[in-house]
Amino acid sequence: MKANKFFAVALAALTLVACNNKKDPEEPLKLNATEIEVAVAADYQLTANMEVTWSSSDATIASVSDKGLVIGVAKGEATITAKAVKNNAMATCKVTVKDGGITPPPTQGISVTDNSIEDWKALPAEKVASCECPQDANYLALKGAAVYADELYINILVEYDPEEVPNHESVPFHVYLNTDNSDATGGYGDQWNDANVDIMMEGFFYAGEEGSGTGEACDYNPVVVPWTGEIGGTGWGWGEELVPAAPFVQTQHVAGKYVELKMLRELIPTLVGWNESEFGIGFDIQQSWESVGILPLVSPTDENPTGHTVKLQVKINK
Repeated sequence: MKANKFFAVALAALTLVACNNKKDPEEPLKLNATEIEVAVAADYQLTANMEVTWSSSDATIASVSDKGLVIGVAKGEATITAKAVKNNAMATCKVTVKDGGITPPPTQGISVTDNSIEDWKALPAEKVASCECPQDANYLALKGAAVYADELYINILVEYDPEEVPNHESVPFHVYLNTDNSDATGGYGDQWNDANVDIMMEGFFYAGEEGSGTGEACDYNPVVVPWTGEIGGTGWGWGEELVPAAPFVQTQHVAGKYVELKMLRELIPTLVGWNESEFGIGFDIQQSWESVGILPLVSPTDENPTGHTVKLQVKINK
């Protein structure tokens, strides 16, 4: 009898060990979508049921961030691949990018680029970085700028003086960014005291119809160009434009005095990186490739006759 009890207990113990050693089946990698459509400059948030790394088969068609945010860059098709960190399992999502007409899903980003400055006035002042052109400045074409940035969008409002805009068919307008908030990268600081530009957006204000010289900006279609030269020196990757036009929305309003721009931060590849708390930004407008408006700018002094200063520092609102 005792032997039978001992045998029963031993069998139960072996059964328990066997059950404990039995491996649970691996959970398959799943995405919240396997096929999506987005418009150029629109976004879609992909998610996975486990930790993954993301990649795109063609970032010139559709880019993807390390958090799975897909951005339509140009018309075409691309495949987004998610690779599981724990077991290298993979899952894919086909992305079709179209010219427009597709409503993007809601995002957490705030956009105030909507052909009005009233919503800018409603933003808390402490969350907006701004600068004004001094009345005694040497460069008067740009009058002021305001920037509101969050984890998704950079919203930019620039005021210019139509009477100071050159009477020219088109005038170059630039936005310069120190994306990683570091002086150890970038260069080209002729307009500012800090030579740390990582990327430049270059486009043109087309002043009126057929060069009529009205001074009103009627188009802005920039390219994004990376910095490729020595630190603090000169050198742009003109053969390596990152994104043509797609990350921007431009409008004209209030009698041609303001231009709004909206940039999707995720469209700028990790080639330059983004500091998650702060970045620097500067603006200039030119005639015959000579600056006639620079922001930010300070009043000239004997010690600083040009009025040059550091770029505007923008905190990213979380």
